[in-house]
Amino acid sequence: MKLAIRRTYLGDRLSFPDVIDGRLVDVQAAYARMLEARGSHREDAIPRSRREIAETLPELLQTDPDLAVVRAVHEWASAAAGAGDLAEDCTWSAEPERYGPPVGRPHTIWGMTSNYPRDRQAPPPENGTPRRRLQGFLKAPGALAGPYDSLRYPAMSERVDPELELGVVIGRRSRGLDRETAMAAVAGYVAFVDIGARDVAELDNHRMDRGKGFDTFGIVGPWFVTKDEIPDPHALGIRFWVNGELRQDGNTSEMFHDIPEQLSWLTEALTLAPGDVVSTGTPPGVSRVHPGDELRGEIDGLGFHENAVVLDPSGPRVAATTGPATNGAAT
Repeated sequence: MKLAIRRTYLGDRLSFPDVIDGRLVDVQAAYARMLEARGSHREDAIPRSRREIAETLPELLQTDPDLAVVRAVHEWASAAAGAGDLAEDCTWSAEPERYGPPVGRPHTIWGMTSNYPRDRQAPPPENGTPRRRLQGFLKAPGALAGPYDSLRYPAMSERVDPELELGVVIGRRSRGLDRETAMAAVAGYVAFVDIGARDVAELDNHRMDRGKGFDTFGIVGPWFVTKDEIPDPHALGIRFWVNGELRQDGNTSEMFHDIPEQLSWLTEALTLAPGDVVSTGTPPGVSRVHPGDELRGEIDGLGFHENAVVLDPSGPRVAATTGPATNGAAT
């Protein structure tokens, strides 16, 4: 099952992107219509749908980690749409700019660093031992943006690097996971573009908080996809283009530390809440972008994003470049 966010002036609306071509089906509205079709009065069905289906993915997973009610609505809506019985007023138009980040505003966003080889020409690690230890950083939820939003290039930076990554969405509150149980905590997956201003991080004594936290520096989507639709998250192609040039062409099989190991390590310290996102690192090919560039990325089974890079004039202009304008090492 896939879930998307449709931005409206009534707020963000949780929607099904795969029921009607070219339309987004509002989950709460479809549930109310389902209840009405099964005998409920419309004036009773609407408040019940609002009560039983939360408006954001984190709230939804908190109340229903298995998404049982939403799955039932999806099944009914698919059948009703096929029979021509799904009312048009249960749907929204699907203009790209109306898509928001499908994960809403998670409590915690964690980004893994150095979890892929920087250079495929490097020799394999001896005895299969990963050459880099587990490490990462917290990313500001306010950095999140939709899959077709513009990437706002901060005026104070001259070295901005986007990195396409597999994002893991947590379904159950978790602490102290082990490798054997970790995947049970996973609700599904998203494509996650982790963006950083490397020169700003270097100004901050190599701390990544500010450099990774600018507005629009976490592009997500277009959909949240439940884990049953992704049989093997460690066998997904990751591709990223800049101005039509393929920059990243990797696979999640290249991870040094797989998802269970990452979650086990992270929950030794952090409690992960429903809807939290763990972005699992990026394959080789990360490189600098500039205002005017056009970006596109895709991960197998998770859809694609397209973003224009535009200059964000807010804040002071700082010449902080410390390295050559060549491909950067992935974080």
